[in-house]
Amino acid sequence: MKFSTASLATAAAVLATVNASSKLRSTNVRRYLSYEKVAGYAPGSQVTDHCAIDRDQAAIEAELAKKTPEAFENALRIYNEGGNSKSYAQVTLTTPLSTFIGAGTAILGRNAEGNEVAGKAYEDYQAGTSVIKVQYATTDIQEAYVQCQVGALTEADRNLSGCFV
Repeated sequence: MKFSTASLATAAAVLATVNASSKLRSTNVRRYLSYEKVAGYAPGSQVTDHCAIDRDQAAIEAELAKKTPEAFENALRIYNEGGNSKSYAQVTLTTPLSTFIGAGTAILGRNAEGNEVAGKAYEDYQAGTSVIKVQYATTDIQEAYVQCQVGALTEADRNLSGCFV
């Protein structure tokens, strides 16, 4: 599991953009008739986010190679919390939800540069909920599948460019 805590101001902006009937929009998402091959296999659906677990494995191996107590703790955190696949933001709302939000509902917010960041509700949330998870949108291209990698990754391995602020 991965998360970054969004600011209350962004949380309010994210909530304001929720529209249960809208489709997820992103200017950098491409549509393909087929997906990139993975180890010679041609998947029938988007698997870029699932494939990112390889990056978590590489981060674990890099920490273990350091052979220090702190590095072993980092490796265990990455194993338990990840950082590259299924990236999400845990958002604390200034005002609890006034209505139900279903899993997969499109949610938009802003990154540190003020650019739009797209995601979707991680699960169903009832009216009155004040903490929600927003899974970041992913693309079909493994090289740039998601622009927010945090979780338990070390500072040097984090990518915050597409994270909510």
